[in-house]
Amino acid sequence: MKIAEKASGWLFAIGLAVALVLMFNYLDVLILMGFKHFGVDTKIYRGAFSAIAAIVNIIVFVAFFIICKKIRRPVLQIQKITWIEILLAVIVAIGMLGFVDTFIMVSDRIAEYIKSLSEQMDQYRESVDRYAGVNEAAVPLWDTICYLITLCFIVPVEEELIFRGAVFGVLRRKMSPVFAIIFTAVIFGIMHRVSIHTAYAIVCGMILTACYYYTENIFTSILMHSLFNIIGSGAGELLKLKELGVPRDVRNEVVMNFNIICILMMVPAGLSFLALARISRKRRLKQKAESVAAGE
Repeated sequence: MKIAEKASGWLFAIGLAVALVLMFNYLDVLILMGFKHFGVDTKIYRGAFSAIAAIVNIIVFVAFFIICKKIRRPVLQIQKITWIEILLAVIVAIGMLGFVDTFIMVSDRIAEYIKSLSEQMDQYRESVDRYAGVNEAAVPLWDTICYLITLCFIVPVEEELIFRGAVFGVLRRKMSPVFAIIFTAVIFGIMHRVSIHTAYAIVCGMILTACYYYTENIFTSILMHSLFNIIGSGAGELLKLKELGVPRDVRNEVVMNFNIICILMMVPAGLSFLALARISRKRRLKQKAESVAAGE
């Protein structure tokens, strides 16, 4: 009987998590249709489209969290966090970038011998290229700036509220933290669609979700995700702006230095991750002891 109840609880949680992700996609499609209805090319105005879609999703999911709290089924955690935990999370985020840089470099090397992987790498680079399929000169500066702001600050809030806040939140209520973290990461990775992107997004998703679970504060994963996007994409895209006049060799050197630093931070990041886990374990044991003492 207990097994059947547990299985039904899992199915309900997974079904609700999938429904939340589908709602996220549905809202994106609605906004895309709105842009097309008014004849606005989302490839040229990708910044405006991304910003509006992200903001709409944030509003909808904040409403979802408020409703959950009203019916006494809260799923979002915003507990007090220490500066030590914030510092450790920052180090983990930088090391996470090092993992992705290493993954891409190894994939590039292997792609030299495997044609199918080479095609996947080309598809991946096209998916992360702001100007793929559009004339760069046709994109107004204000939209590029809007795109960078959205990528570095608004999208991290959107995705963390959806995947760590909502998806992990509903899964965590019905299953153990380990399984909830894995399911959340897999859903997060699949949503990135491109296979290369999906592969490392699953790993990053597990790290982000675990850090959120350890600190019990959604702002931890938002900070990590934002830092990841700033260093991993935003800084490089900003330096490409012709208005800044940064030479290509200087841009490449800056990006290469960022990559080296991130790769070197992988070991400190691993240690910081373990430190967060240890702090979390001590806090939970303390809370359990206080709860038992209060019950007596």
